Amino acid sequence: MASKKEKKSSILKDALALTIITVICSFALAFVYEITKGPIKEQEDAKKNEGYKAVYADAKKLTTDEDLVSKAAEADLSSLNADLSGVTIGDVVRALDDNGNLIGYIITSRTRGYASNLNIAIGYSLDGTVQGIEFLEIGETVGFGMNADTPEFKSKFAGVKTDHFTVTKGNSSADNEIDVVSGATVTTTAVVRAVNGGLAFLREYAEGFGGAANE
Repeated sequence: MASKKEKKSSILKDALALTIITVICSFALAFVYEITKGPIKEQEDAKKNEGYKAVYADAKKLTTDEDLVSKAAEADLSSLNADLSGVTIGDVVRALDDNGNLIGYIITSRTRGYASNLNIAIGYSLDGTVQGIEFLEIGETVGFGMNADTPEFKSKFAGVKTDHFTVTKGNSSADNEIDVVSGATVTTTAVVRAVNGGLAFLREYAEGFGGAANE
């Protein structure tokens, strides 16, 4: 009988010890999170700001367009074009010149790639010309999809005025046709959809954006 009581007591002690350890670990994790969340946020903001500067070099000042950000949160881009299903717009930033005049927009466009989510910063002038693109988040397959994050591929979008990019397989004949990155059709298509999503959003919601596109 005494043995059973001792066994029960041992189980209770073990359970209490495990509970105490769990509570301590939870507090430790919470403490570490509080310490690290600030530096992590600073790193994310720094990368984002570097990306914004890269995609619109002529912009002298950047300000968030709160009205368009609100519209982006509610927008369903697939209602504008079925091919844009799954593409979402995050930040919408006004690109200004030295005198504070609006010269274009920078947006972040998110979609699913082959092996990861893609978050892309894209600069557009008011007439619809793409100023540049930069990846804020990408984790595609090394040697394949990750090759989209190269100056050679990203430069294919810069300076192109169009209302819609298309994907081609090594036989592009127009500025708005983007050749597939070797072995990465899904990733290439995702990037093109993200850029098209930004164009569609701005044409629909940003007053004065667009103009006759050169096809």
